[in-house]
Amino acid sequence: MMKRKSLRCSVILTLLFVLVCTGASSAAEKPKIGVLIFDYANNYVSYIRNSINQVGGDSAEILMVDAQNDQARQVEQVDTVISRGVDALAVNAVSPEAAPTIIEKARAADLPIVFFNRSPSKEDMLSYEKCWYVGTTPYDSGRLSSEMAMAAFKADPKYDKNRDGVLQYLIIKGTPGHPDAEARTLAVQETFEKAGFKAELLDVQTGNFRTADAKDVMDAWIGKFGDKIEMVLANNDAMLLGCVESLKGEGYLTPGKPCGLIGINALPEVLPMIEDGTVLGSILSDAYSEGKNIFTMCFNSATGKDVLTGVNGQLDDMKAIRVPYIPIDKGNIPTAQEVYRYALGQ
Repeated sequence: MMKRKSLRCSVILTLLFVLVCTGASSAAEKPKIGVLIFDYANNYVSYIRNSINQVGGDSAEILMVDAQNDQARQVEQVDTVISRGVDALAVNAVSPEAAPTIIEKARAADLPIVFFNRSPSKEDMLSYEKCWYVGTTPYDSGRLSSEMAMAAFKADPKYDKNRDGVLQYLIIKGTPGHPDAEARTLAVQETFEKAGFKAELLDVQTGNFRTADAKDVMDAWIGKFGDKIEMVLANNDAMLLGCVESLKGEGYLTPGKPCGLIGINALPEVLPMIEDGTVLGSILSDAYSEGKNIFTMCFNSATGKDVLTGVNGQLDDMKAIRVPYIPIDKGNIPTAQEVYRYALGQ
């Protein structure tokens, strides 16, 4: 009898040992993904960051670091996360021009790398077989901004303040040389031209994708152009918020002093302004879909799966997954709200 009890206990202990070891082995096999962010202070990228964490959950260990908009710091961070044994890299580059350096570090460590939000050149993307990109098509956001501006100008005579039939507008541009800033700015102007739409570009100035910088630019514009300004098209919503602050401070955005405002990103803090008519609209960048694709591609490549398993979309000729933009105005605000609910895990 004692022998049977002893045998039974031995079997149970062995099973427990196996279960514990299996669990430890599974934990050890959880992939480690290094996520390098250009600047935690950036409004839009904060939602991509959150989406990566939401989608990742407990299926991977995510090492996320902030370059604080310093490219030299980010290059050092690449070395640091590689030294910590990551299985894949996701990189939101401070400067796309630094991509070759980052790619070489990934290649030397035989690591897959997914760039996002700020695109390297096609040449850089094709230089390494384990390199992909997740983002949008920046030109489309500028085109959609212009289309929204044309529709509003035609539909509401209040925007043609001087009744000359010509839209007098300004472009607040992102960081000079940044691919998104250049593409969006060019697209706005070309869309007007291709449509044969009468528009006069008063000025283009950089706000570096930052709210405070954009406010300073708008303050100067108000002093220079005053009531001649009929619309402002911003390369992103962070700068749009700076424009709103400046214009409100000078008594604009009221029935007596209208000014059309259009942004890009459709951030949650801008949606109430669209709803109350302060802002005409914004072009939604789907942060949740971007974050989901970024994590999924990193996880797949780190665990030996096909990189596109579970990814919505197909690679283009520079190995990029493009998430489409959605114009947001008063009529479809819930669409943007739903995207950010997913991004925030609500």
